[in-house]
Amino acid sequence: GAQVLSMAMGKGAGLAIVASLLLVSVSAEVFFQEDFEDGWEDRWVKSSFKGGDEGDWKHTAGKHYGDENNKGIQTGTDYRWYDLSAATPDFNNKDKTLVLQ
Repeated sequence: GAQVLSMAMGKGAGLAIVASLLLVSVSAEVFFQEDFEDGWEDRWVKSSFKGGDEGDWKHTAGKHYGDENNKGIQTGTDYRWYDLSAATPDFNNKDKTLVLQ
């Protein structure tokens, strides 16, 4: 939790404020996470809505990477439709902020 520092305003007050802000802990619950490691195609459903206009997904580290083993997915063809979905567990974010990244 947040800790409140009480002190007289002085030369070190700015530093104390910064230090107190660093003491605030942040916690979050992760409801869904995907690293696109081996088997990712079994966890995701590719749409067939557009039939032959659907593009292919590539499992790749990309053209410019720091670690060739850290892969994600990339659209494979220009001018195609790309639809992908995955099941998520049930969750309730009532009165909470939902952050999607």
